[in-house]
Amino acid sequence: MKAHFPCVSASALMGAAVLAIGALAISPAVAQVKIGFQAPLTGPAATDGVSAKVASELAIERINAKGGILGQKAELVTYDDQAKTEDAVFTANKLVGQDGVKFAVSGSYSASGRAAAPIFQNAKVPFISAYGVHPDITRTGDYAFRTVHLGQPQGRAAAKFIGDNLGKKRISVISMDNDYGQATLEGFKSAVDQFGVKILGEYSYPLRDRQFGSIVASVKRDNPEAVYITGYFFTGGPLVTQLRAAGITVPIIGSQAFDAQKLIEIAGPAVEGVYIVGGLNRDPSNEELKTYLADFQKRAGYPGENVGATVYSAIVLMADAINRAGTLDPAKVRDALANTKDFPHLAGKLVSFNPLREINMPMNVNIVKDGQFRHFAWIDDLKLLAPPTE
Repeated sequence: MKAHFPCVSASALMGAAVLAIGALAISPAVAQVKIGFQAPLTGPAATDGVSAKVASELAIERINAKGGILGQKAELVTYDDQAKTEDAVFTANKLVGQDGVKFAVSGSYSASGRAAAPIFQNAKVPFISAYGVHPDITRTGDYAFRTVHLGQPQGRAAAKFIGDNLGKKRISVISMDNDYGQATLEGFKSAVDQFGVKILGEYSYPLRDRQFGSIVASVKRDNPEAVYITGYFFTGGPLVTQLRAAGITVPIIGSQAFDAQKLIEIAGPAVEGVYIVGGLNRDPSNEELKTYLADFQKRAGYPGENVGATVYSAIVLMADAINRAGTLDPAKVRDALANTKDFPHLAGKLVSFNPLREINMPMNVNIVKDGQFRHFAWIDDLKLLAPPTE
């Protein structure tokens, strides 16, 4: 007995196949929400860039383990900007034009963030600068946000810490002559009178310097009660070492970018007792922070630091805002970001964003003790730490 099958045309079969492929294409199991990411993975800033990349990957894994974004998998589209403005512009254009990302995070320095922000703003792509501190980044437009304290609030917090917490009034100041160093210095100088701090001498250095003989000699002549330094860990390590070698034993207070394991590796015992205003508080009973630090150590092979924590928090916040918006519409996600309240940033609770999309958040102060970063104090005067609103 012969079996009889209904006659099905080739066009009908093709149509069914197209429908099946279409169904697969929009299935939540395979759909992905792309977040663009820029970081200096090579070049002189690669140490921070690699930390940023590890943290970004941990953030995406955490997001996906908790259900993804609107039920879809999150995907990171990563490019190396080498901390160069031209590379930041090139990769931002690739993210928008070639990759079609609707959301982006910068895990790079101020110069890169300033260069990339206008591209994302013009494309109406919500953009978070995780640790670039120059004010112009958020002034680009209403799609640009920042999840780290600006240089000016960092500097004001340092003035309060030195004058009030340490009770030191006569100090020398050493500042790096780039955007970050000068913005932080500006904030510091704006607040010294408020806390009775007098600057005995003020000295600056370029990013490339590693020998500071003339500055060290000048600081020694000042005979200060404390030394305040703005800079990165790779300049701070040699500078602290040379200050201590010259017999300068007074407290040294570094800016937020001192918060990196490499500072301790570079300076060794010389960095013991150094304070960092704005570093990551590693001590609280925060389960997500504990998990992050353990995972970071396992993945990177060295302890977690502030750069990675801010990047991790920025990416998790972007996913959180998309979920709160309930849509992939960039305008509605932008609104959700602007309305963020009490977000559990790894560096401390992000209370809110101000009208210029800058964070309102307390600031931690660390001390290097027994070769590790330890919490020392909180600067929680949100009025003092308030970022600009225009």
